[in-house]
Amino acid sequence: MPQDSRRSSGRLQRILAYIAVALIGLSVIAILIVLAVAGTGAKLSAVWGGSLIVFPLIALPLGAICIVALFVTGMIERRRLNPGATK
Repeated sequence: MPQDSRRSSGRLQRILAYIAVALIGLSVIAILIVLAVAGTGAKLSAVWGGSLIVFPLIALPLGAICIVALFVTGMIERRRLNPGATK
């Protein structure tokens, strides 16, 4: 039975890590696209330009929340696996 709880905790950590990397990576790509387009002097369309500017504003904080949740789940798992060590 302990194997199942450890396996689900590892799965949760992997999911949080992948979500954080995807959100932060896509945000960086969106920022680079906006900077490249602004550097060339071209205009972004209303739909794509607004989406590319707003996406990092939402995705970067969500990525940071996923990283914090990843650390919290890691600490919880360590305490569960080693209950005698209090520091």
